[in-house]
Amino acid sequence: MEPLDKTLIAAPFDDRLSPKRRTHVAIKMSELVMKVATHVICHTIVDYQELLKYERISIAHAFLQRATSTHLCNHKLTTEGIVYRYRGETFHLHEEYRTMTLTRSVYEHLAMFYFLFEHPKSIEEAEIVWKYWLINSKKNKIGINPGDSQLIKDETKEARQEIKELKKEILSTRIGMLCHKELNDLLNNKSTQTGSIEFIRQNEKYSVNRLSFSQAWKYLYHETDDGILMALQYRYLSMHSHPVYDGLCQYQEQSNNNQGEEAVPLYLSCSFVAQLCLLFLKQLPDGLGIIEKEFSPQELSTFMALSQMNSSVETNSK
Repeated sequence: MEPLDKTLIAAPFDDRLSPKRRTHVAIKMSELVMKVATHVICHTIVDYQELLKYERISIAHAFLQRATSTHLCNHKLTTEGIVYRYRGETFHLHEEYRTMTLTRSVYEHLAMFYFLFEHPKSIEEAEIVWKYWLINSKKNKIGINPGDSQLIKDETKEARQEIKELKKEILSTRIGMLCHKELNDLLNNKSTQTGSIEFIRQNEKYSVNRLSFSQAWKYLYHETDDGILMALQYRYLSMHSHPVYDGLCQYQEQSNNNQGEEAVPLYLSCSFVAQLCLLFLKQLPDGLGIIEKEFSPQELSTFMALSQMNSSVETNSK
């Protein structure tokens, strides 16, 4: 792979560049990210088999694998496009939104990984956040009409019991007792809650905040221009991932010409996978050493900058 100039990190957003150039840079960044993430995934499987026996490390590894495989689909769709066949004719579908759903999925995996493994300020908080996530995960098994399926009935019963035990464990902790009412209300919400929770401590008093995926940019990218950009981009990703009016209107009105917008979802997906990869490496002994021994300083510099969408160039961001 040819070296990628770090000053081009934000090129996909720079409308001074040609659409072809913007897409080319995004694809090159994607190749670098896939190269690094694949190395980390495989290195972990080969050299950290014992660590993967621990539930949290195994789940963290699964986060990275799923995000990377989703990004691989994004890369393939971006580079190869979509083709319709009609009465023997081939129609290349110009669809600048085709990878939005994939990019949104990668972002939500990054956000949830951050909430679980990075954001909690203590071991006790991390335990509660983990169990809160397990409860919401197990709620997916409840509410399905079992019909005559004994298997589904048994799984639902088991899930209810596990949820009951997890709630008890959370509320019996020191923090659980200090903010019992708030936590109890959250835990007794029958609907599946996406996102996570955080604890705010003032002296010896705790309060609980719910964290949604749409808020994650504040923590991942902070209150910077990049963070504000990400807040807007998440809304954009969501609009083209759900059947909402404005999104469908934009779909119908999209230009038939390549304006370089195809590069943006792939670029964002690159950044999300890069940051998730770095967060995962923090879970391993000598984590950064795994990639420092394998990749050149220029590759690593580009990868690090991409993970935070940092660039020294001025761009005309959309």
